[in-house]
Amino acid sequence: MTRKFLIIGSPARCRKITGLLKKEGYTRIAVAHDIQTALGMAVKAEPDVIVLDGQELPEGEPLSIVDRLISERPVPVVMHYNFEQLSDAVRADGLGVSAHFFGPLTRENLLGSVELGISRFRQCQALREEVGDCKEALRVRKIIERAKGILMKRNSLNEEEAFLRIQKLSRDSNVSMEKIAQSIITAAELI
Repeated sequence: MTRKFLIIGSPARCRKITGLLKKEGYTRIAVAHDIQTALGMAVKAEPDVIVLDGQELPEGEPLSIVDRLISERPVPVVMHYNFEQLSDAVRADGLGVSAHFFGPLTRENLLGSVELGISRFRQCQALREEVGDCKEALRVRKIIERAKGILMKRNSLNEEEAFLRIQKLSRDSNVSMEKIAQSIITAAELI
């Protein structure tokens, strides 16, 4: 299988997770036992999925790892906890962990969480892109609205006429409406 994994946790837990993955045919597996190694491996190994076992790491370390990993290189992160670490799981979820699993470290728990984590990560990435597109569209719309206002005031045009004028200038000069609107705003500021 071609998926690349980075496993983070105590040596014993990493061996168990690595063994489960290898039984499923995954061979591209990197392992880290501390924050610095994990961060380096996340860059060097370019994993498709990170599995972090928080059960035997020092308190607070799993959350530090997650926070830094996700901010430096967005990638699906799946975390394994025991039930006593529920509050850490909730905080990790807020940091962007894609999936969590509790209880015994079994093939079913691990593989199910990995697949759910990848799916959730893709959904979140698509939403981030959509939000980014919406923000950009809103930014451009504000510029065009401002330019329309200037044209309406200076040329006694109604809103539709101002918009059509910007649209025509854009079409005739083969320049985006945003750039035409920005030129109108810049010209108005100079006068």
